[in-house]
Amino acid sequence: MTISQKELKKSKDLVEKLLKVNGNKYNDWLHQQHQQFIEENQDLILQALSAFTGQEEEKEKSNPKVNEQASVRPTSIPVTQN
Repeated sequence: MTISQKELKKSKDLVEKLLKVNGNKYNDWLHQQHQQFIEENQDLILQALSAFTGQEEEKEKSNPKVNEQASVRPTSIPVTQN
């Protein structure tokens, strides 16, 4: 279902007015709606993160990193006597 900008604005204006009558601010309400949606979809978010981190772990296992710090070995400098 596609909502036109006109319909969206009309709904938003109505919600803003209703919230104002009740002493609430639209942005506060909208933020609360976003938080609620995130909470309701928390399982999906965690599954996606687990899948992502699982892929990262698989990449690390298949491409073991050589020691990231370059080993520093002392080099001997020949001493010449004059």
